[in-house]
Amino acid sequence: MRKGSAFALSLALGCTAMQAQALDPSGKRYVDQLVQGGPVSIREAAQSIYHSGYRDQEVLDVAAEVLLQKYRTSSDNTSADAMAWVCKALGNSGNGRYKPVLDEVVATSGNRKLDKHCGGAAKNLPAGTAGYRAGSVSLDAYRKGQGRPAAGTPTASKAAAVPQGSGSFEHVRVGMSMDEVNALLGTPSATYSHQTGKAWIPFNFKGKDVARIVALYKGKGRIIFSQESVYASVWRVMELQPNPNESGYP
Repeated sequence: MRKGSAFALSLALGCTAMQAQALDPSGKRYVDQLVQGGPVSIREAAQSIYHSGYRDQEVLDVAAEVLLQKYRTSSDNTSADAMAWVCKALGNSGNGRYKPVLDEVVATSGNRKLDKHCGGAAKNLPAGTAGYRAGSVSLDAYRKGQGRPAAGTPTASKAAAVPQGSGSFEHVRVGMSMDEVNALLGTPSATYSHQTGKAWIPFNFKGKDVARIVALYKGKGRIIFSQESVYASVWRVMELQPNPNESGYP
């Protein structure tokens, strides 16, 4: 009986650990964009990973595999830009596992843009760590919803599209784009916008943070988005204000 009880407890703990390692809605969305999408989708995923500081190893392994499979054929500007952002996302992870990947791209790409961004990203990573090896994850398996987990992760996560509104407030992180937040939480109850003092700074040439949008989610809280640049339509999370008593009205 004791052996049986011990085995049952061990199995239960193992299942709990597997569930704990499952990707959150953001991770699933990133994987879906990376393996199913074209250069624009890959770039958007990499930008969100970079700006939000997302560091789940399974997602980063998928990004590394996408980079290794696509960088040699990324001759047009859009594709090269997407791969450069993947490099920046991997470099921002702080995980030396991806340094050999970035070094390989710099050594063999022949693309000046990739050499610049991937080289700079590689310098941010520590050396001496066992590097990611090409083919460690199967992108085809992820496309079929049978994703193979990264090394050291006990469970696989399907790369199925994440239904809009399936996430929760705690899944939102600073640096996420507004589109990504809307995909996670659904449409906010209300929004309002305002200019900031930076709109009158003469040397703010990019127009960063000259305006903000406040999104209200009834019963959840408020999210403040900042304009990335007057030359781009991207708004990113600047501040989170969780509040279960949020009325949803300005």
